[in-house]
Amino acid sequence: MILRRVYDESLAQASYFVACPQTHQAILFDPARDIDRYLKDAAHAGFTITAVAETHLHADFLSGMNAFAAKHPVTAYVSGLGVLPKWVTTGPFHPEARVVKVCEGDEFSVGTLRFRVRHTPGHTTESISYEVLNVDGHPQLLVSGDFLFAGDVGRPDLGFLTSGGMTVDQAAERLRNSLEMLDDLPGDTMILPGHGAGSACGKLICRLPRTTMGIERVINRPLRSKDDAQEFARVLLRDQPDPPPYFGRVKKANEEGAAIIDKLPQPRELSPAEFAATACDPHCVIVDTRPWAQFLDKHWPGSISAGFDPYFGPTVANYVEPGDEVIILAEADKVESVVRLLSRVGIDSVVGFISPKSFDKVADEPCWQDRIDEISPGRANECVCGGKIQVVDVRSKQEFEAGHLVSAAHIPFIQLPARIGELDKNRDVLVYCRSGNRSARAGAYLARHGFKVMNMRGGYWPYAGRGFATE
Repeated sequence: MILRRVYDESLAQASYFVACPQTHQAILFDPARDIDRYLKDAAHAGFTITAVAETHLHADFLSGMNAFAAKHPVTAYVSGLGVLPKWVTTGPFHPEARVVKVCEGDEFSVGTLRFRVRHTPGHTTESISYEVLNVDGHPQLLVSGDFLFAGDVGRPDLGFLTSGGMTVDQAAERLRNSLEMLDDLPGDTMILPGHGAGSACGKLICRLPRTTMGIERVINRPLRSKDDAQEFARVLLRDQPDPPPYFGRVKKANEEGAAIIDKLPQPRELSPAEFAATACDPHCVIVDTRPWAQFLDKHWPGSISAGFDPYFGPTVANYVEPGDEVIILAEADKVESVVRLLSRVGIDSVVGFISPKSFDKVADEPCWQDRIDEISPGRANECVCGGKIQVVDVRSKQEFEAGHLVSAAHIPFIQLPARIGELDKNRDVLVYCRSGNRSARAGAYLARHGFKVMNMRGGYWPYAGRGFATE
């Protein structure tokens, strides 16, 4: 058996190739929308993708299942245990492609490799996992999707995003039952989870790229508490962060079938004059990937500050709204990667890009209007004590509950677009997070909407460490 992990740092998401060394046929689990990279990887490794499979309907990225079925002679395995995505019945399909709906206990082969399906609901109703069987018919590997992670399990509160979804309590109990059904797996069974640390599909996912049932029985607290229903629900549901707002849009798109793209958009480079003319369109949004210090020095009014880091895709997905047209401010050699990441979260309307060097030649006049002040913890304390500003903590629920500035409103930065109406435009806003990174993005978004913003340099702990009052 040949096993290959394809990992997307920007979404903390893993797809997996499992290939037969005799026939060089491969199955690909949980492909994302931009399927060209998988085809390239498979060709380079010398095997052919003859099957694709999905563990559940994803909320954090657009699936490539329907693109494979439309363009290539593959067998596509999807869960038959919940609401079927519409593309399964409507197509389009390659003449030699077929879609197979699988349920608990179903088996199939790829080359000489044998697979068996487990129904593992809880994260979603239709969630399934795939066992890879050894020659004796026993599982040696489990592709667990968003059901079982390294150190955690899939969050049970996303049912409201899905047609035919579950309540949180129902999902938690079904997830516990699914975990109980793993008692028969040997401790050396390898687990291939769908996400790594940083994904919003779990709460406390650790950084192991793969794990085993034996390891999880030691480190995975929800799994360890599965025999006590009340304790399990308490462990699972406590401090569960709010789901990112873009999840609902992506989940709906995957139910319909993500729009198939033959190739990634190739935005043209804009001159300084072209950029200024295009950026003045009210439907146009600038995604500025430069470091925060450069953004502060000069930026286009209304820009979204989104450094090209592991949180780039979700950040932009949460802040770009339907109907927006996007201009990227990035180095030319980064544009393709930026476009690819945006495509995975459903943002295709990229109309152009400008390099930082060219942007420096754009006239300064339009760029002063939404200046964001970067202030020290000491200056922030003076503002708080003065009582004339709004203080917004954009960290997670757990971080906020561990300590926060006096009178701070808690609005996690990914929730800000949906909750901006809670703030008063007539009062200055002080934003902060742990380090200044998330608050920088939140501050840029607030400035885009007409707020006068101050970002606290260094974040919460330098403030608390100086002995200033906190709650």
